[in-house]
Amino acid sequence: MNLMCNTKHGVIQWRWKDSGQPSPEYKSLNHQWWIPKKSEFELVTKVDATIKQEIKDEIWEDMQSDFEYQKSIYKLHKLNKRESKNER
Repeated sequence: MNLMCNTKHGVIQWRWKDSGQPSPEYKSLNHQWWIPKKSEFELVTKVDATIKQEIKDEIWEDMQSDFEYQKSIYKLHKLNKRESKNER
């Protein structure tokens, strides 16, 4: 599954890598609380090697607010789960 990101170098297609057990692509679709690593995505759009890392860094930074939101929701989930155990 290819995803799109609008960067200062234009619209770039990227995807989660499909190798590994389980692969980042599989985890992105099937693991509710998965937080990816920077090394787990790759660019689909062909770009010049001199700006490739800059583009990857820009995409990664763009995703940070989503990761922080997911982490906060996960913490809330764990807190609610812990509180419900204590009420029993």
